[in-house]
Amino acid sequence: MSDGKIIHDPVHGSMKIPEELIKLVDTPEIQRLRYIRQLGLANLVYPGANHSRFEHSLGVWYLAKKLSSELDIPRDEALLVQISALLHDIGHGPFSHTFERVYKERLKIGDHMEISRKIIEGKIDIVENGGEIPDIISDLGYSPKEVGELICGVHKKKYLSMIINGDIDVDQLDYLARDAHYTGVAHGIIDLERLLNVMKIHDNELVVDEKGLEAVEGMLVARSLMYSRVYFHRTVKIAEAMLIKGVEFALDSGELFDFWKMTDDRLIVELEDIGGFPSEIIQKIRRRELYKPAVIVGPQDLTGDERRIIASLYKNTKKIRELENELADRVGASEGEVIIELSVPELIISEPRLKQIEISILLGDGKKEPLTKVTPLASAIKRRQTPRWILIIATPPNYVEKVKSVWRKVIF
Repeated sequence: MSDGKIIHDPVHGSMKIPEELIKLVDTPEIQRLRYIRQLGLANLVYPGANHSRFEHSLGVWYLAKKLSSELDIPRDEALLVQISALLHDIGHGPFSHTFERVYKERLKIGDHMEISRKIIEGKIDIVENGGEIPDIISDLGYSPKEVGELICGVHKKKYLSMIINGDIDVDQLDYLARDAHYTGVAHGIIDLERLLNVMKIHDNELVVDEKGLEAVEGMLVARSLMYSRVYFHRTVKIAEAMLIKGVEFALDSGELFDFWKMTDDRLIVELEDIGGFPSEIIQKIRRRELYKPAVIVGPQDLTGDERRIIASLYKNTKKIRELENELADRVGASEGEVIIELSVPELIISEPRLKQIEISILLGDGKKEPLTKVTPLASAIKRRQTPRWILIIATPPNYVEKVKSVWRKVIF
């Protein structure tokens, strides 16, 4: 590769991006990621969490480059992995994962990975004056379709997919290290160098050498704790649920059907301009006048029948909205002032890899075994409720006590 540019990253240090990839970095699609926060509204709880999808994408590229070198894969495969790493998040909408459910259920456009794949293949546009990515990929000697397959984890060479989209991949390694750095939460600290050093290719799969077992265990613990402590922090989820409610009101009014193309700031301005409830929500978020949790429930707080009722709501957004409106009527609140938030469906949509911990361990005798058979810690993490709550009902402070008194009658 020819010379490129050096970028100074607070997590990985100096990173030299080759000239061939600078063309991709400079596309409007990737530059747009500068204006999308990596952690949505988590900065309302962790003030340092203002980092962007852009720097995360560069970090994933850097780790993909390092891991490709450690694995000693051919140069053409290494560059393919690096291209995919750079582009893996270009389909993210405003506030990152916040609206994934809206994309799938209301707009029917799929999740951010599917959107990324369509952009890469030239099937949709997410920015004005964009659309060069398929040609740049082709000029580098690769198929846009192949890059899309790799990002979605369906490439014919399984180990290549697993580098970008696997149980332990460079995407997760970067976001754990980066999010721990910017939030100041030590739970996310992982042994990054060791993890890169102990990954191997065996039987067309990415595996971990037995000598790196402790590093993998540490990474799994860090990931689980970061989801409890940061990603599904109850205040963060309430703030994001309020923002979702504002967007849903706009969609119900026939507005903002292209909001998935916007950046964070653009969406905020558009919601303010609409007026009414969406604008009120934005003002509350700006002032951090968030709804308060009237109900926070874990699985241990419910009977078996109650857990089954909650489970029946996971894929029934219409029923959840009906229950929200009924609760609002019962307590004298307006539509949109009672929010029901369920953790499990959001977790499945935003991070399905959390419970996928079946990466294989390469033993000293050359055999490979699933991680759960090698260490009991992996099974324990898989069983761990992440986060500890499964249901939150949030409302403005003046309705909290009323909601507390009637919620069981309405939901059960």
